[in-house]
Amino acid sequence: MSIIYDKYNVEEETYVKALILSRGIVFSEKALKVSVLEKAKGQNLVYNMPLNATSSRPQELIIKNVGDSYSVVVSCVTGNPTSNPVVLDVNEEGGLVALVEGEKVDNIEIHFVEEPDYYSVNLSNGEPVKKYVSACGLDELNIIPWKGCAISRGCRFCGINNFVKPDELSAHRISRDSNEWKQVYEEYLDNLEEAVLIAKKSECYKEHAHVILIAGNLDNNNLDFESEIFSSIARRVSPLVKDISEEGVVVVITPPNNMKYIDELKKAGIEKVVFNLEAITECGFEKYCPGKAELGYQFFIDRLRYAIDVFGKGNVWTNLVFGLETVEETLKKCAELTSDGVVISANVLHLDKGNSLDCDVPSTKDVIDFFYRLEILNNQEGFVPFYCAKALRTSLSNEAHAMRIKGRDK
Repeated sequence: MSIIYDKYNVEEETYVKALILSRGIVFSEKALKVSVLEKAKGQNLVYNMPLNATSSRPQELIIKNVGDSYSVVVSCVTGNPTSNPVVLDVNEEGGLVALVEGEKVDNIEIHFVEEPDYYSVNLSNGEPVKKYVSACGLDELNIIPWKGCAISRGCRFCGINNFVKPDELSAHRISRDSNEWKQVYEEYLDNLEEAVLIAKKSECYKEHAHVILIAGNLDNNNLDFESEIFSSIARRVSPLVKDISEEGVVVVITPPNNMKYIDELKKAGIEKVVFNLEAITECGFEKYCPGKAELGYQFFIDRLRYAIDVFGKGNVWTNLVFGLETVEETLKKCAELTSDGVVISANVLHLDKGNSLDCDVPSTKDVIDFFYRLEILNNQEGFVPFYCAKALRTSLSNEAHAMRIKGRDK
């Protein structure tokens, strides 16, 4: 079974995920009661939160196709003014159901993604484990060493600086004074090691983990220092996660000013680097990423290409926010970069607290069409998508790769 949607046959779980990402989702009172019973993970409040949401809003759903057990995780995106949201309700048997324009989508089983057990565990010093590691999707193990982003001008879709508390170590504090990091890094690494060893035993990582080192930028003058910090963290963490990590340690970072630090990231044991463009055309980049644009569009392109020589083709990634630019102009530039050796994925634009956007989220039609065609470009180069369908909660890259979206025979 699959659902005919425009030019494509889309498997039910992927269809519902695409609808939620483009239309949002609302919960019935009964569904929210189920979220409590299923110990649903709430908002991580690390670098974003949906517009018009509270911290208790369930963060993710896992949707399984009952025909072949293929499962995806989707972020519980809030609704938008341009379309009717998916409604999550409960049937007579007490199971969760997705209603689209009042009609139930069949052939799927839905559950809330459960809060990992390590979220309620403390380190030996009394600090919570989740201060050092957290889970996005089902099986990402995210390491975020500081809060906030000190880029000169924030990306217009981002609300990361809304979640920094005055007493927390932040990108701004480190950028103003590098001693803010130097004074704590040895203790930080010891605590991080303890946290990783606790978290890796959790049920959510029983199949595998995607170990991701990510943070908001230090300011432009401290990007080399940021790479040094990430290298030191990777050296400590890499041996700890070899038995569970699917890709090794992945680093998501703004590239350094001095390209030699890209070599240092490799020497530190990092397997893959991700330099996110967010918007792929030079015009879109300048409009939606004004702080990154001060470094320069070519700054990012040059370092992506340099990193391919260091890490190898297929091990250098960039991610986009799909919806900032049209399907056609985005795919045209994607074709250029994939042919250079860069793996490309995207998150579907959703509206977070703190954004300053002037555009709407993309339509379901465009979302399905874009990811189907992006997969063709990546596949031509032999690339596989980032992570997996249970980790990438706001993307359809893995679903397209797994042929959950197929072109209809004419």
